[in-house]
Amino acid sequence: MFKDHHYLSGDLSNASRCYIGVWNNQIVGFLASMTMPNGFIKNAWRGHRVVILPDYQGLGIGVRFIDACAQIHLDEGHRFFSRAAHPRMGYYMQYSDLWKPTSKNKKLRTDVTHENLFNNHYVDNKRICFSYEYIGNKVDN
Repeated sequence: MFKDHHYLSGDLSNASRCYIGVWNNQIVGFLASMTMPNGFIKNAWRGHRVVILPDYQGLGIGVRFIDACAQIHLDEGHRFFSRAAHPRMGYYMQYSDLWKPTSKNKKLRTDVTHENLFNNHYVDNKRICFSYEYIGNKVDN
């Protein structure tokens, strides 16, 4: 249902956690997240694919859907990161109190040298993207 609507590819990691967004009893969005292996950041997840169906784009659903999915991760004690090329998504995070920029925000990834790193997934070494961590509404356990 969402495969043909993502600008990179419809491929997903087998390790993805998948979420469906529903609005007025209609399926409108999809988000996949996956763990973010890193030697410095522990217990972290990142957005892997986000798709809002064309009929529902431009209504603010996408940014709120990402916030909701990121909040689920935060409530479970995980950190959640997002890297976005789409200007609307990036500027939303830039001006939202729920997100904070990472050290890679709006910088060309010179530390990435492979264009085809994994299963033909494009790596951001030729475009500047928005890179943010969700800090959201923390819940004390």
